Amino acid sequence: MYKDNLMEKLCSCGGLMNLHMHSLIFNTKMKITHVPVYTCPECASYEPLQFIKADLGKLVKELSGDDPGKDFLFTERNELASVLKESLSETIIGGISELETIIRERIQSRVDMLLDIYRLAEKLSDQYWMEETSRRLSQLTFQMAENEDYKKIV
Repeated sequence: MYKDNLMEKLCSCGGLMNLHMHSLIFNTKMKITHVPVYTCPECASYEPLQFIKADLGKLVKELSGDDPGKDFLFTERNELASVLKESLSETIIGGISELETIIRERIQSRVDMLLDIYRLAEKLSDQYWMEETSRRLSQLTFQMAENEDYKKIV
């Protein structure tokens, strides 16, 4: 029932999990902020959004050698998290369906912008920016081929 919805999903306990931006503490010393997670008010469990797990895992691996006490903004590393943070920080009058429409539109707008940046980088033969832009685009688009639910939000 709720699996078709980006903003909500069913928890294993039967409760309804809601998507929001959360801060995760790593090794009790480092904080990763603005991570999109589902939280269940019934059992207090939470889980990261499926589409960001790979990037979150890469960041956690990198953190093992960093200075303790440092905060990391996940939105600087993941385009989908950035779009979600922007969308969730606004007051939306129409409810969840309106918010999901806004998120879809913002994802498409971000993809269009990144494609423009890629074309410019290609024209300038800037390999670094081509690779970086390609990586960012993949954070918004690779799920379309792998996950049917993602097709519903793009």
